Amino acid sequence: MGKKNIRLKITERTCGLDKKQRFYTSISRASNIDDEQLIKMASDDSGIRIEQIAAVYRSLFIQVKELVCNGHSVQLGDLGTLHFKVNAKISEDDAGGTAVKRKKVWFTPSKHVRSLLYNDMGFISE
Repeated sequence: MGKKNIRLKITERTCGLDKKQRFYTSISRASNIDDEQLIKMASDDSGIRIEQIAAVYRSLFIQVKELVCNGHSVQLGDLGTLHFKVNAKISEDDAGGTAVKRKKVWFTPSKHVRSLLYNDMGFISE
């Protein structure tokens, strides 16, 4: 696998309390891949019919969603792990669920993906 290049978009924006012009860097996305495109790409890559891949894909993501929302961590192969997290305020009494301020799903990339992100990826400014 060769070095991957990500295109960066650099724009000048007015930001901050002092309203100064500053440079803002973001990814220049070529496209957004939706479920149907991803399923077709997987079908083309594997030779398995689209209908079969679509059924497995949807079933898999229903299971992942239910598991994560019930407090489980779900490892997604070599991609990484999804975790359900809460942020709660500190309380002197037994606050329980009333102390929860924020709920979120957190993704932690695997060591392999982190290696790809930090070592095998270059950036090109547009």
